[in-house]
Amino acid sequence: MFPNSNFQNNQNQNSNNNNNYFQTCKDTIKQYWSGVPFFARFIIIITLTLYILSWFTTFMLNFANIPLYTIYKFHLWRLITSVFMTLSIINIIFAFIAWLPDALKLEKSTGTVRYFLNFMINSILIQIMYTIIIFIISLFYKNILLMPSSGLWPMILAEITILCLSNPQGQLQMMFIPCMIPSKFYPWALFGFFTILNMNVQLDILAGILYGYLFFYYLKNKIQFSDEFISRAENWPILNKISLFESFVTLSKSISNNGGNLFFAGSNSGNPNNNNNLGNRFNNNNNNSQINSNSQPQAPVTTPFKGKGAVLGCKKII
Repeated sequence: MFPNSNFQNNQNQNSNNNNNYFQTCKDTIKQYWSGVPFFARFIIIITLTLYILSWFTTFMLNFANIPLYTIYKFHLWRLITSVFMTLSIINIIFAFIAWLPDALKLEKSTGTVRYFLNFMINSILIQIMYTIIIFIISLFYKNILLMPSSGLWPMILAEITILCLSNPQGQLQMMFIPCMIPSKFYPWALFGFFTILNMNVQLDILAGILYGYLFFYYLKNKIQFSDEFISRAENWPILNKISLFESFVTLSKSISNNGGNLFFAGSNSGNPNNNNNLGNRFNNNNNNSQINSNSQPQAPVTTPFKGKGAVLGCKKII
């Protein structure tokens, strides 16, 4: 009788421990999700939804940028939707790990509308560049027109490129590689790493790197939105309804959260003289040019690519 009683007590205790564990996990996820702003939530939900639907139908491939259809069948929407359609769960996991930390901070500090506009404009321009590259190569090798581009990684590599160009004297280290890499070569080292890892040349990542150069040397002072425009946009018929969601970050809320437009120091609401924030992200560490491990921020992902005073951040990647 007593042994059975002890066994039952142990089972009840284990059951209670499991329930407590799952409840803790549930509460943690719920708390984290409550802090995710509107557009970041949209990216997460639409990416996972499209990926799951791709298990059941090939129709989801209509959202990836396949240049054959984009160019010759005028599927121009692919330039817009490709960033939401990721064809590999591994890519989704690692992209979210790299993208989410800064994405949350950026949307909260710049506002949902501004973050959305910059995210989409830069994504579309990267996809246009990718399509042009594929078209040129297809003049000699037509099968390349079927190579798809999808997901967040082209954006990620574009932002890393901008960071490295802003700090050409710095050095970075990729995980698993013991040597330091000069920052001006770092994007190309990543490109080579992805090429070896996937056993093929990922031209959409190459397009992201090239767009980083284009943005840094030409576009950074041309793609900007004033606070007045963002304020008007928030009152547009659709957006004024969406802005009622608690997770939507209005311009006024973003300013109150950070005391100003943290990631847009060159815009109307920021400090026009704050042009060295990017450079300050690198620490020479007594001429060893290593990143300060005590203050290094998260990976630079989906930042608005603002030219003046933009804060992209950097860390060890891959």
